[in-house]
Order: sequence, then C-alpha cells, then structure tokens
Amino acid sequence: MNSMPIVSTQNGQLQGERDGALTVFRGIPYAAPPVDALRWRAPVPPSSWNGVRAATAFGPSCLQKSPRRTQADNPAEGTQGEDCLTLNVWAPANAGATEPLPVMVWLHGGSFRFGAGSLPVHDGGELAKRGAVIVTINYRLGLFGTFAHPALREKGEPGGNYGLLDAIAALRWVRDNIAAFGGDPRAVTLFGESAGGVSVGYLMASPLAQGLFQRAIIQSGGLSLPEYARAEAEAIALKTSDALGATTAEALRALPAEAIRDAATDAADTMPFIDGAIVREKGRAAFAAGRIQHVPLLVGYNDAEAGFFGPAYWQSLPRQVGEDAWGALRHHCFGYGATSEDAAAEQVASELFAGVNTRAFARGASAAAPVYAYRFAWVPPEQRAAARGAIHTAEIPYVFGHVPRRPGAEDRSHALSSTLADRWVAFARTGVPTTNPVDWPRFEAGSRESLLLIGPDTEKVGPNPAAGLLDTLDGMQLPPRP
Repeated sequence: MNSMPIVSTQNGQLQGERDGALTVFRGIPYAAPPVDALRWRAPVPPSSWNGVRAATAFGPSCLQKSPRRTQADNPAEGTQGEDCLTLNVWAPANAGATEPLPVMVWLHGGSFRFGAGSLPVHDGGELAKRGAVIVTINYRLGLFGTFAHPALREKGEPGGNYGLLDAIAALRWVRDNIAAFGGDPRAVTLFGESAGGVSVGYLMASPLAQGLFQRAIIQSGGLSLPEYARAEAEAIALKTSDALGATTAEALRALPAEAIRDAATDAADTMPFIDGAIVREKGRAAFAAGRIQHVPLLVGYNDAEAGFFGPAYWQSLPRQVGEDAWGALRHHCFGYGATSEDAAAEQVASELFAGVNTRAFARGASAAAPVYAYRFAWVPPEQRAAARGAIHTAEIPYVFGHVPRRPGAEDRSHALSSTLADRWVAFARTGVPTTNPVDWPRFEAGSRESLLLIGPDTEKVGPNPAAGLLDTLDGMQLPPRP
C-alpha cells in the first residue's frame, strides 16, 4: 500500500487506499443508519461530514442469524450490526484519466438472510483490473430487510421490502457519485447471484429503479420463490410481532436488534413479497409480459444447483410429485441422472429451483433486448469424484477471479476464471460478453435458444441439455421450492 487517494462525493471527501494498480474505498455510507426511528423505513440520504473521512475499513454486515453451513455468502466473522448501509469501491488507479469506465454494482446472495458485500469472494479487485469500477453493497437482511407489519406502513412510502429499497438507494448513490471514482454513471451494470440475482430481476421490473442501470446480469437468480401477496406477508409479520410481544410501530422500533435477529422465521418469511410499488407482480409474470427495463441481460444458472442444499432437499421430491409425474420427469433426466434414482431427484430439484424460471426470464427479456444465456457445469477435476455438477454459488469465484492458485492445481480452472471475468467486464463495457458473436450468440426465444455451456472440460454453444425436463416441469407447475 502507498499514497492515499482522496475523492470528493456529494456528502464529503473520502480517503481510500492504494492497492498496487488499484484504489479501494471501503465502508462508504450510501444511506443513513436504519436504526431507531429509521428502522423499517425507506432509506434516506446519509449526513454530510466535514474534513476527510477514512474509507479504509469495511462497514458492518447486517445483523443476521448464524448460517447452518459455511458458504460463499455467509460472513464467518467480522462486525455485524443494524447500521449496515455501506458500500465498497474498487477502481483502477488511473480510472477516468482518458474516459470514464463502466461500473458494475454487485448484490450478494444469501437467501435474503445472510451475507455481505465485504466477503473475500466478492472482492472486486480482479474485475477492476480489467477496466471497470466495481461496487459491492451491504443491504438489510432477514426481518430487517423484509417485514410487512401493517403498523409500519407510512402513507406515500413503499414499505416492507426494505432490502430492495436499499439496493435502489445504493444505485442512486452510484448515479450521483461514481464519476468521482472514474466510473461512468451512464454505463452501470447491476449484477448479483441467488438472492442478489433475484433482486436484479425485481429491480428490472420496478419503476423505482428505472434508469438507474443500463445492463443486468442474473446469476442463479431465476428462482422458484413463494412471492407472497401483501396480505400473506402481513399475516407473517403479525404472527412474528405477537411472538416478540411488540405490536405497535413504536414498540417494534424499540425492540433490541438481537431480538429481531433471533425471532423464529422460515426462509420464505423474509423473502420479497408483492407490495404493489417496488414489487408489482411475480417476477416471471413481469418478464413474460415485457414489463421490465429493456436492457441487455446476461442470465444463467448452474447444472447441479440443488447440491448446495444437501440430500434432504431433493430426496422427498419423487414422493411429493407422485408416481406418474415422477415417471415423466425421470424420463427426461440425462447424464448421471440416467443411472441413479437419487441423482435424478437431485437433477430435477436443480432444474425446478433455478432452471425453469431462468429460461422464462431469458425468453421474456429477449423479445425486446439482447439476452445472453449460460449454463455453468464446470467442476474442477479434483472434485469430480464427489460432485455431480456445479452447485449453487459455484460460479462466483470464477466470475470474480478468485480461483485459488496452489501447487499442482489444474490450470484449466484458472484459465476459465480469467475468461469469465473478461466476459463479464466486456458485457459491462459493451452489452455483449464476447468480441466474437459466434463465440456466444444471442439467446432468441423459440428460434435459437442458444446457451454458452460451460464445462465440464470446455465451453461450447448449444441448446440447453435440460430442455425436455424444463418443458415437463413447466407443464406441471409444481409449487415453489425455496
């Protein structure tokens, strides 16, 4: 580290750090702390400051439950708190010297309950080295981020989906301030994985995010989710508040943050719901009807998503769908699924979880804007004996360029990671994830539904190998499996 870079934002000056050929700014407030009277309210701009504020340490991640397992989107350590609305910026040291650079804003995953933009796997340095300004954010999670209690509704204020409102506030901060870091506020790519990818889809369909980004990337974000109506979300909030012994807005805002964190909730209880303002309808319906921002979209998922959740997630599926339906689904399994009943159940669960809606999103968006689709099936050779495919989150370190280098490691993993990072930045720059159209052609619904098929040993263009299974699942309209 050497010379300390200083930039001027609308709220005051910030001092970051120099990291080789990059400048890094951490823990920048993009909204006021959502505490006390601002708990469960739409974010408001941060207060300005005098002098130069240090931006050299990550801000706290949102206070959250301990995860059941360690994953890419779980902060294993570090400060947590309710005061969590900060973001981080990585930029080339010479960013903006000749022309402003494309901006990529990352929304982390974690089931809307876990995670942080400061996790090492989300470090934006490798992407920034390719000529982009990278922004990662923290946003409200769990009950802090989704809580539809009727006592908290404010006239004229969209309420309940506070985590999505946080993302919109961060995008507004980027629009107003990113030029100071060398970024182009007219060339913003919003990208995210899992819950972050779901959020990208919702924001593509939200009028509140109109014009705040010009391209979008959805990684494993076309998910099968409950998408409750407001009445259902309110019933959950009322039940939760009764258990907490606080039923008025004043009493709820006076609760200790830890009591809110520790309240008994299911995963579906803290996912975005249809509020009529931020989320106006189910994501698939919005894409199918074209009620989205018509921006270039890069969208895809992994071939063995369900492997992330373990056997309990898929082993009951054949019994749940019934013998006849299972026979129809089982018929369309392929590869490893053709010889193992358990593997077939895992494959069906993966496609139901992420494949069905991902294809629907691609089809809907392609009617009015360029769409590039992928299916990630890369598994490093040393893991293939134990792994059936690429599980949920598996592509993240490849996209961010964080595949570890260790003696004897397989070179193809590093080459693939470099290629994917190049593609993602190229998409942010031009709206096309390649310089050769034959290399990755556009997805065109109904005529040329071509995907970039990544792995297990090469990249190639072709149809989705799970197309028949997806058709059958689509026709069955099975309930969500979040």
